[in-house]
Amino acid sequence: MANKLPLRFRLLHLMSTKIKANVHDLMKDLRAEYGKEGQFSVKSFEKHLTSMRASGLIEEVDVDIDEQGNLLETFAIADFGRGRLKYLPSSWK
Repeated sequence: MANKLPLRFRLLHLMSTKIKANVHDLMKDLRAEYGKEGQFSVKSFEKHLTSMRASGLIEEVDVDIDEQGNLLETFAIADFGRGRLKYLPSSWK
């Protein structure tokens, strides 16, 4: 892929390729692209996902507790989010 997308758009793009994913799945998949950036943290990813859910881009499909006792939300792209993919650069479609 030619250019790096802003993280939130890249998360949306990645979510469009998965049936569902949680923050750990997404971080694992994006480590090579964004791992050296300051925003590459669980807290930052959770903020992005919360914002994306609030705006209707993704929806929560499951909630669990991880091995450390933390809340683990699993998300899927929503129809509204799928519709926003048309705004990605052509190299990302």
